Amino acid sequence: MWRAVTRVVSLGRPTEGYELSFRSAMLTRIRPGDCVWDVGANIGLYSELFAAAVGISGKVVSFEPSRACTAMLEERRGDARSNASWQIVPVALSDKDGEAWLSVGGGGTSPGNHLASRDEASTVQVQTARGDSLVTTGYAAPAVLKVDVEGFEGEVLDGMGPVLDNPALHTICVEVHFGILNKRGKPYEPSRIVRLLEAHAFDVKWVDRSHFVARR
Repeated sequence: MWRAVTRVVSLGRPTEGYELSFRSAMLTRIRPGDCVWDVGANIGLYSELFAAAVGISGKVVSFEPSRACTAMLEERRGDARSNASWQIVPVALSDKDGEAWLSVGGGGTSPGNHLASRDEASTVQVQTARGDSLVTTGYAAPAVLKVDVEGFEGEVLDGMGPVLDNPALHTICVEVHFGILNKRGKPYEPSRIVRLLEAHAFDVKWVDRSHFVARR
């Protein structure tokens, strides 16, 4: 049974160490008025930055299946000073529309949630959705797509389907979790993801050994 760890960071800055370059690379690609999808939004540290970057005419959609994290997302959105439209969607983006099981860890700022088989301890059912299905049902197509889903990057991008060809989508920012992909038996998934995006006319540039930004 597949599983993925959903990273829950501390309430401090989202830019410690190597993520500084990734943050900078993402923010330089966001334009006022853009719609940004934050896939694997966690507690919204990046979503808040995105909301400020898109401005009053922009939109941020935060996808996060963990109830504990969405509660903190709601609090952060309420405290944000940005005028952007900021929507929180409690689903896990994937390559299938359906349901999955989320193992819920302890409380605090690091509950350790991860998608899991049903027989793991403390599991709750969560909804999964394809990105292209959501666009079909009325969600605004993203101009910028940020993906941090701890080893399920490929499923998220596969689920975008024709959205990858939408001319509105100009940037895709991905954190690639090589170790988790190896444990899942998918050591060649990073190369497949790059080929997938190149086939959709994206130019993929690695920011560091774990993050890339694809643009067109």
